[in-house]
Amino acid sequence: MLKPQDTLLALKYWALQSSGLHLPVRDLAAALDMSASEVSKGARRLLVARLLVSREGGYYAEVNALTEWLSFGVRYAYAVQEKGYGRGMGTGWSCELVRTEMVPPSPGVIWAVPGGMQEGVIVEPIYKGVPVAASQDALLYKALALVDAIRLGRPRELAIARAGLKRLLTGRES
Repeated sequence: MLKPQDTLLALKYWALQSSGLHLPVRDLAAALDMSASEVSKGARRLLVARLLVSREGGYYAEVNALTEWLSFGVRYAYAVQEKGYGRGMGTGWSCELVRTEMVPPSPGVIWAVPGGMQEGVIVEPIYKGVPVAASQDALLYKALALVDAIRLGRPRELAIARAGLKRLLTGRES
């Protein structure tokens, strides 16, 4: 059974392969605020779930399966929990990297982080290491924000977020 950190790990593998990079397990763990053993166990779960494939001695995101999981499964497996109001980094439509016809909500939606630049409704990320990972990788941040737009969305917002995420994951974004 997948754990919340596995979704973050799958997205990081996708971001790395999109950038043509590869990280050793220890560096990957540090980038995601996880232990090396969590990364190894998560990769095994992702292989079983067919969200990752193993080839040429490395792991690669299976983009079609990952898109389906993020578009339709995550919303129900990891429902959004609001935690009050505060400062942090924007997510969903409040993320400055997500540019669509959607008007960001007021107040915005954020992940709580010390020294955050945006005010808004605090939502719990899918895993505690999400803000750390997103702050170090813009591509990953954009994907995670779109995942939160899906987790938070109503029907029209869902359709726009799902289409945007699919374009991003498949590399068809303009």
